[in-house]
Amino acid sequence: MTISRHALDIADKVEAFVRETVIPYEQDPRRDHHGAPLDELVFEMKDKAREAGVLTPHILPDGSHLNQRETAVVLIKSGLSPLGPLACNTMAPDEGNMYLIGHVGSAEHKERFLKPLVEGRARSAFLMTEPAEWGGAGSDPSMMKTTCEPDGNHWVINGRKTFITGAYGAKVGIVMAKAEEGACMFLVDLPDPAIHIDEVPNTIDTSMPGSHATLTIDNLRVPADQMLGEAGEGFKYAQVRLSPARLSHCMRWLGCCIRAHEIATDYACRREAFGKVLIEHEGVGFMLAENRIELKQAELMIDWCASVLDTGSLGTVESSMAKVAVSEALMRIADRCVQVMGGTGVTDRTIVEQVFREVRAFRIYDGPTEVHKWSLAKKIKREWKEANGA
Repeated sequence: MTISRHALDIADKVEAFVRETVIPYEQDPRRDHHGAPLDELVFEMKDKAREAGVLTPHILPDGSHLNQRETAVVLIKSGLSPLGPLACNTMAPDEGNMYLIGHVGSAEHKERFLKPLVEGRARSAFLMTEPAEWGGAGSDPSMMKTTCEPDGNHWVINGRKTFITGAYGAKVGIVMAKAEEGACMFLVDLPDPAIHIDEVPNTIDTSMPGSHATLTIDNLRVPADQMLGEAGEGFKYAQVRLSPARLSHCMRWLGCCIRAHEIATDYACRREAFGKVLIEHEGVGFMLAENRIELKQAELMIDWCASVLDTGSLGTVESSMAKVAVSEALMRIADRCVQVMGGTGVTDRTIVEQVFREVRAFRIYDGPTEVHKWSLAKKIKREWKEANGA
């Protein structure tokens, strides 16, 4: 299946908007205590994206989505600046939450919770991960300790959550909790007095407004009709969200690394040392050549995984493979960009040092590399046993 001309036109518009309008905002001082953009800045950029016709560009006016391969060409372009996905409304966790509500939510859910997200007038949070010191769910969601119990026409939720991206300032939340039937998901309005933000720690990444909060949920009452899907099906719905969301992260950070490579290349072609420009020194030139190779490999891996998702498959194995390959390649690319630029590469004069930090975090977010490798190794063993009748 070829990528439509319409999708390519959208991608071109997004790229022009990010390069011409968003990149100048990268030095805007409207940031929180550790450098994440404030909502004032985010919504100002979204207003400009709305005017330019590139707000939530992967969701079409009739509510349909571009397919995953087409989404990739658009989200890669939105990622050319760390602020681009925020401006264009393609950033996590909103992009993944919109996808999930669009696929699982009722008509009422879509009108009440999805519409303001698509319109870029609200942010959201996905409340799944739990504190390690509490013994809760992290990379292993089966360890979930947050509970939900029916009470008349409501459910009552109690528990703790951590590393909840964007919770501070979010208007829509998707809460995962465990019932007798199994895992459940609920749509909730935020803020809510029953959900208390305990801490918003400083983290290595600074691209997401609201950062990554730790929360306590104390007798949160949610109407039964705000359950997303069916009771006990929460882990299945999580897979509906996680495979595409995992790949979307790859798309956005590939865009950032393309830009970091552009900046490092420009630096290497202008900066002189030992009688010639840096790129003419083999050690530097080879690093940029390796970047070019791995950028293309990452692009092709994303396209391959997207094509699997476009068949209707959950793509769990393929998205694990893509997440490992792309995140590790992008880490090497970002590291080379810093190295090529020397002292300038570790300053905030360009986005290169931020891209390095963000991609380092990405190797953990949406499943650490080691968890995905472990999962793949288990599958390899199962396949061997089946092939050998063991």
